[in-house]
Amino acid sequence: MLHQKKKKRISQLSQLVTNSTAGFTLLEALVTIGLVAMLLSIFTALTTAVHYVSYTRFNFQAASFIQEGLESLRIVDFDNLTTRENGRLLGQAFNRGYWTVTNDVLRIAVPESNFINETGLAILPGSYRDDFTFTTQIMVNAGSPIGWGTGIALRYRDSENHYRFRFTSGGLAFDRVYQGVVQTLWTQGGGYNPGIWYTLEVEATGDQFILKRNGLVLTTVVDATLSSGDLALLSLNEAISDFDNVVILGDEPGSWNFDNDEEGEIPEDWRRFSPFDLPSGNATLTISDYLNQPDMKQVSMTVSWTEAGRPKTMTGSSIIVR
Repeated sequence: MLHQKKKKRISQLSQLVTNSTAGFTLLEALVTIGLVAMLLSIFTALTTAVHYVSYTRFNFQAASFIQEGLESLRIVDFDNLTTRENGRLLGQAFNRGYWTVTNDVLRIAVPESNFINETGLAILPGSYRDDFTFTTQIMVNAGSPIGWGTGIALRYRDSENHYRFRFTSGGLAFDRVYQGVVQTLWTQGGGYNPGIWYTLEVEATGDQFILKRNGLVLTTVVDATLSSGDLALLSLNEAISDFDNVVILGDEPGSWNFDNDEEGEIPEDWRRFSPFDLPSGNATLTISDYLNQPDMKQVSMTVSWTEAGRPKTMTGSSIIVR
C-alpha cells in the first residue's frame, strides 16, 4: 500500500514537471511580463524624447528667427517701417525657391510664390556691400513660362527695397524697388532668347551704376536711394534660369563657377536657413503706430510651422522709436 502511494506521488510529480516544460511557470510569466513592460517603457521614453527634441528644436529656431527679425528692424530706415498687417518681412534677405547645382551651373529649379514678381532669389555669401563690380553669366531655360524675367539684385535689403538689373524676352531694364514700389530707371529694347548665355555686369560706386552686357557699356544710372545691401541672383515670374561664373570685385571679393560643387545641392556657403525652411514654414510682419504716435512703431513678427500634423505659431513684439 505504501509502495503504491509513492508510485502515485512520483507519477504526479513527473506529470507536473512534464507540464511545466511544455508551458510557462508563474515565475517565467512574471519575468516575461516585466521585460515587456520595461521595453514598452523604454520605447515610450525614446519616442517622447525624440518628439521633445523636435519640439524644442523648432521652437528654438522660431524664437531665434523672431529675435533676429526684430533686431534687424532697428537698422531699417524708420520711414520704411510702413504699416502692414501680416505682411512681408523687412530688413532681412532670404533665399527663395529651390536652387541646385546642375551640370556645373547654379539653377533656380523650382520657383516660389510671387514677391513683387520675385520668384527665385539666391543671396551671395558675405554681408552688405557698398561699392563693387558684380558680374555673372545667365541663361534662361526654354521651359520658362511666358513673361519670364531674370537677372541680378543689388543693394538688396529685403523684397521691398533693392535694385534689379534684369532682362526679359523684350529687352533690358534697371529697376529700383523702394517701399514695395517698382520704378524702372532705365530700359533698352531688344530680343533675348532662352538657351543663350548672356553676361550682365554692374559697377556700383556711390550713387552711380555702370551697366554692361557681354562686356559692353550700356549706360550709367544715377540714384542715391539705397547705399548698401546684399547681392543676389534673381528669377522673376517663374523663370527657370542657370547662373555661372559669378564674380565680385571691390567689397568682399569672391568668385564661384560651381564646377566642384556637389550636384543636386546649393553650395554650402550659399545656404541661408530661414523661417520658410521649417515644415510648412512661414513668417509675417505687422507694423502699426504705437499709441497712435507716428514716431513710435509697434512691430510684431509671427513664425508659423506644422509639427506632428498640427499648426504651430510663435509671435514676438517690440517698440521702435524714431
